[in-house]
Amino acid sequence: MRFTSIVLLTCALCVSVSQVAGAGAADNVRTAKRVFLENMAQGRFERLDEIYGPNFVAHGASANYTLEQDNASTKAWRAAMPDLKVTVERTVADGDLVAVHWNAVGTNTVAEGGMPGKGDRVGIEGMTFFRFASGRIVEEWSVVDIATLRKQLT
Repeated sequence: MRFTSIVLLTCALCVSVSQVAGAGAADNVRTAKRVFLENMAQGRFERLDEIYGPNFVAHGASANYTLEQDNASTKAWRAAMPDLKVTVERTVADGDLVAVHWNAVGTNTVAEGGMPGKGDRVGIEGMTFFRFASGRIVEEWSVVDIATLRKQLT
């Protein structure tokens, strides 16, 4: 009887721990989606302290960027394509990482962010990995199909 109680207690503890871990992963996925659905799609940059942790860094191919620099790039895209629509295609969470596959479409009506502003309708997709600490994003790695974007703008 005692052995059965210990086994049941252990199983209950494992389920509780996995539910807590699952809840944390679900919260991280929701936060990761906010970057695309609020910041990028709607241009909402308030309450960033809920999304990003201190000392956030975006890792680029040739440099690292601060939160301010990263958001400036997003704001430039929004300025270049005022009708920008962003969708999150899929997300995958693993430990403290969340991967987001996203796409964006818009009309490049303003010369901004390296785009000519000729009125071309463009679409672009990318994948971003976020690392979380204490429920907030502290690191980011993105891969964006810039070659396809440039081809659409020529």
